[in-house]
Amino acid sequence: MYIDEQLIEGQLQVQVQSQIQARTAASELGLEPLGSTFARLARSGTILVDQSPPPKPNTHEHDLDHELDLDLRLGADDLKKRAETSSGSSSTSPSSSASSTISTSTRKSSSSSTLAPTSTSSGIVAAETTAAQPLPTPFDMGFNNNITSNCASFMSNMLSNNTFKQCLPFSLLLQNSNSFFQASKSLVRITQTLDFSCAADVTLCTSVLSSFASNITAPSACASDLSSENPLVQQALLGLKAYKPLYSASCLRNPATSAYCFADAITNASNPTDSYIYFLPLNTSLVGGSQPTCDACLQNTMAVFEAASADRTQALASTYVGAASQVNVNCGPQFVNASLAEAVNSAAVSNLHTQPAGSLGLVALLAVLITWLL
Repeated sequence: MYIDEQLIEGQLQVQVQSQIQARTAASELGLEPLGSTFARLARSGTILVDQSPPPKPNTHEHDLDHELDLDLRLGADDLKKRAETSSGSSSTSPSSSASSTISTSTRKSSSSSTLAPTSTSSGIVAAETTAAQPLPTPFDMGFNNNITSNCASFMSNMLSNNTFKQCLPFSLLLQNSNSFFQASKSLVRITQTLDFSCAADVTLCTSVLSSFASNITAPSACASDLSSENPLVQQALLGLKAYKPLYSASCLRNPATSAYCFADAITNASNPTDSYIYFLPLNTSLVGGSQPTCDACLQNTMAVFEAASADRTQALASTYVGAASQVNVNCGPQFVNASLAEAVNSAAVSNLHTQPAGSLGLVALLAVLITWLL
């Protein structure tokens, strides 16, 4: 028992000495225990020590989190029930769903499909539709109130004539057809129109339209309207008389692309004056400053008009020379012949306008021979 007390007393002495030595060393180094440091700073007012008890957990925030979790679980359950209900109603009425789908797809398939963009030789690009369009018709805007009843009856009978419809005269579409104007905005539609008009029996159509041109001047038809210079009736007469040269010109094709020259010209947005040449047979002079593209189409079209000018009753007899001179200023002095063809009577030139461009030199020679024989 004595030994145990000595051991305990010795251990206590060692611990006390160790603490004394540690304090002595810290004092020599200028250090002090952390607790003593905070206490000293608090007493001096350097730091403030919060003496209030530790905060308790925020039960309100805990309640909000709990409520949010509960709402989310309830919302998920509600969505699940709605999905099950929707699935059940869909399975009970498949016919109505299929009907809706078929109806939608039918509407989509009934719309016009679009072809790939088509590029012309003039550089414009147009997206075309495959939907069939009706062919243009002349005088589709009707006539004004100034037309006489006799003339209105004559025009109505002419426009409803089956042969006239089959001819689809380009010369009457050019100035007096809104549907033709709309078709000319599309390379595909204007090409379709030219395909139809160029496929007509030119001999038969020339005879029929020449007959209409003669009859329109009769007193029982539009004589008084022509004398009063009704513009629509005047244009009708010009168009009837210009059928052959404009048929030949409108059916020319670009030798480089095989496209219709007129189709290229009317859709050439970069040079709208390319189409102005086609109005010469309708007694419309070439607009000053016009610079149509100097190509084979222009040369061949002017050659057709030159040959047609041999008939001095054609409007070309008064419009061709000025236009040819203007073209030569732009394209070169020898680009086209700037003089009228030798004059012949109407019967002698009845077949000249339908000759292909490559044989126009022979046509001119024949015209000279006919004049010499007369």
